[in-house]
Amino acid sequence: MLATIIPVALLLYAAAILFFIPTREVTQPPGRFQMAWEMLFPGISPAWRMLGGLVLVAWCYFVLQDLLILKIGSPYVIATVALPNLKSAYGVPVPGGEAFSKALFRPSWVWMYLAPAILFVANLFLVLRARRRA
Repeated sequence: MLATIIPVALLLYAAAILFFIPTREVTQPPGRFQMAWEMLFPGISPAWRMLGGLVLVAWCYFVLQDLLILKIGSPYVIATVALPNLKSAYGVPVPGGEAFSKALFRPSWVWMYLAPAILFVANLFLVLRARRRA
């Protein structure tokens, strides 16, 4: 019970800080590497406004799935533990063998490479446009 009360209390405290404490004016200019961080991580730039959080989550998902495809051959973590070897487990001949099984768990190139590239270019455009206006 205490393990539930403490996280809920901390979340309520954080919500109170976010919503009830007034904001202050920014008095310091951004750091030297702020523009580089904004270009590398789409969504953290103020140019994204309310969509920034969703864009950052999407970017992290795209990076994670690309890392997983390089490491284990599938962008889904569950594929490493749930993919049965049909031939050794059940004696069922699989046409194409392991390549066929991996193809089942591999999304298209549009989702793997084109979507992150479009997101990166859109972010680059927004960041550079915001810097020119400032």
